[in-house]
Amino acid sequence: MKLSYLEDFDSKVPAIQVLCALGWRYLSREEAISRRSGRLDQVVLTGILKPWLEKTARFEATGRQNEFSETNINEAIRRLTDVPFDGLVRTNENVYHLLTLGTSLDQEVNGDRKGRSLHYIDWEKPENNVFHVADEFIIERAKSHETARPDLVLFVNGIPFAVIECKRRDRDKEAGEKQVDIGIEQMIRNQRPEWIPHLFQYAQILLATSVNDVR
Repeated sequence: MKLSYLEDFDSKVPAIQVLCALGWRYLSREEAISRRSGRLDQVVLTGILKPWLEKTARFEATGRQNEFSETNINEAIRRLTDVPFDGLVRTNENVYHLLTLGTSLDQEVNGDRKGRSLHYIDWEKPENNVFHVADEFIIERAKSHETARPDLVLFVNGIPFAVIECKRRDRDKEAGEKQVDIGIEQMIRNQRPEWIPHLFQYAQILLATSVNDVR
């Protein structure tokens, strides 16, 4: 029996079932690719983020709620997806500020043009956000056409918020390591410059799990 089969049914599938029961929507591998226009080097699902911003992003002016222009919606997405890479920790901090504070965009209302705050996450009403989970999320490695496939990636409004490595419950007999430790090692490897650091510049929570052993 293949290792991947064991991990799927011992750890990954139960995790997906729990997440779906909590309200996360499962994305097939095909959907996870199409929601980013087939670009495997991109990790933000703009095909989910843009409709969400068009539907929910509003600012108050002249006593009412106003929509952002399509130009400003596109600019907000550009700012999030084109964050200059300045080392993984510092870039993650910059993304964190965008996610928590939002961004300011010039928008005119009745001749009054000034900066209006746009938020990528509705922190006040979490139920207004959309939640998705994808397994074996295919990502093109940095400076390479090879790919990596983290076991589970969790998205909030199309933004990758959590990465989970799922391992089967038994020990690796040759190395003597617990499987959850191997999951941690893979997570650290994936953050290296030659792997997929562009995923981890967005991720806020990293988990390694082997059934009931979670870190």
